[in-house]
Amino acid sequence: MFHIKICGVLLKTDIDAVHRAGGDAVGLNFFPPSVRYLDPQSPSTRELSAHAAHRLLFRVGVFVNQPADAIREVIDRVGLDAIQLHGDEMVSDVAAWANLGLPLIRAVKIPGGKLTAAEIEARVRPWIDAGCEVLLDADAGSAHGGIGRSLDWDSLSDWSAKFAAVRWVLAGGLQPENVAEAIRVSGARRVDVASGVESPRGQKSAALIAAFCEQARNAWG
Repeated sequence: MFHIKICGVLLKTDIDAVHRAGGDAVGLNFFPPSVRYLDPQSPSTRELSAHAAHRLLFRVGVFVNQPADAIREVIDRVGLDAIQLHGDEMVSDVAAWANLGLPLIRAVKIPGGKLTAAEIEARVRPWIDAGCEVLLDADAGSAHGGIGRSLDWDSLSDWSAKFAAVRWVLAGGLQPENVAEAIRVSGARRVDVASGVESPRGQKSAALIAAFCEQARNAWG
């Protein structure tokens, strides 16, 4: 689906920075309380999405506790390539979102600290069995991500070694200074970042995006 996703882009210059740096996906955030929120009714949001498509970037719409009908309206208005469920959604409702016809990514919130492989697997397996890709993020409570908190990468390594067939994305607290180590320790083949490439908070930095992408690509060799 993608290898490097820069989430929470707000400007066409952010899109250009991701494209130059070699990222292959962007996250468009439709969660109103977020500092990275995009209004799906605004023409500028449609223009931003079109600009990402022009740059051949994979466009992931990030939604929190939104019903399928509301997400369909955003897809029709803005244009997306995948849906990321980042709230308290229930696995029993996956069929409704699957009917929208786009790949589904489920953000699975993992507590900090050491976890066993079985504990992680118990959290992700229902979503995988329902047909979702999984993105592992730090549990941010009502903030629903974007707070810069890291996961225990050793625990993820143990889990991925035992369940190697699972396709997953690493998020949570990544930044240019640690993404290479995070990849090396956890074994992640896909990464997602929001606050780690911002300065100040909520504003993407082209220099940090470039450094993040370079470090990630170097870690994968």
